[in-house]
Amino acid sequence: MDNATKQQAHEAVTELELRFIEAVEHGRLRAGLTYEQLGSYIGMSKSQISKRQDGLIKYTLREMYYIGQLLGVDPLIMASGLGTWLTHIQPEEVRHRLDNLETAGTRK
Repeated sequence: MDNATKQQAHEAVTELELRFIEAVEHGRLRAGLTYEQLGSYIGMSKSQISKRQDGLIKYTLREMYYIGQLLGVDPLIMASGLGTWLTHIQPEEVRHRLDNLETAGTRK
């Protein structure tokens, strides 16, 4: 792989990561979640979520999966950018998923 191709691949990944971060923020707000609630669902602190949302640490595939699971949206759809999927987030269903997790214990 030449340098130009590597640079293009890096920019594509960075773009994808930025879109996912933006999607998480909009989805979180639509669902009425705090960073603490989002973090508790995927086994992280508020600070760890904040660092990911600030782009200091990258989300792992596992974390992306659990965020999508919580919001009821495929993380690949989230990473494709903002769209109508936001209107399909049901805050009461998200709250139910959080409540079920609190009853069962924290996710590891």
